[in-house]
Amino acid sequence: MFATERVRLRPPTPDDAPNMFRLYGDPELHLVTDGEPFLPPHVGQIRARLEKKVTDPPDGQANVSLVAETVADGTFLGGSVLWGISAFNQYAHLGISLLPEARGQGYGTEVIRLLCRYGFRNRNLRRLELETLASNTAMRRTAEACGFTHEGTQREREYDGDGFADMVIYGLLRRDWTP
Repeated sequence: MFATERVRLRPPTPDDAPNMFRLYGDPELHLVTDGEPFLPPHVGQIRARLEKKVTDPPDGQANVSLVAETVADGTFLGGSVLWGISAFNQYAHLGISLLPEARGQGYGTEVIRLLCRYGFRNRNLRRLELETLASNTAMRRTAEACGFTHEGTQREREYDGDGFADMVIYGLLRRDWTP
């Protein structure tokens, strides 16, 4: 679907359920990527959701979820999402979750750049937003490397397992985007 020399984004299939289970079944990762309480999933539930997306696909207006994998051999790296898409206001949020073994190798930067390309070129969006915990220095560095501007900090917004942590907001306008 969308690719660099190392990374490809594609729609998930039911066969991705075991890998998605590894990713979304991690309670520690859930604390930094989701604002809801962790409910341990079952791989069967994840597979059923993926099967439903194949037989009854969403209209693509609110969220677009894509799997990140290596181009070389299809190794699962993680998931990515363009969410909260507002066609009227021409903006969306983006997010990524990578398996621990995929982190620190530059894959996150490539995934974010691919999501930006999709959002700006294929969805005709004007603005993309990214939110992360202030303590997530890896994601903050990735956002800045991709041209995002730190636009603000919301104090004590998200529960991080130990208390309420600050959330930082980054934005990228289409006119500032470098493909």
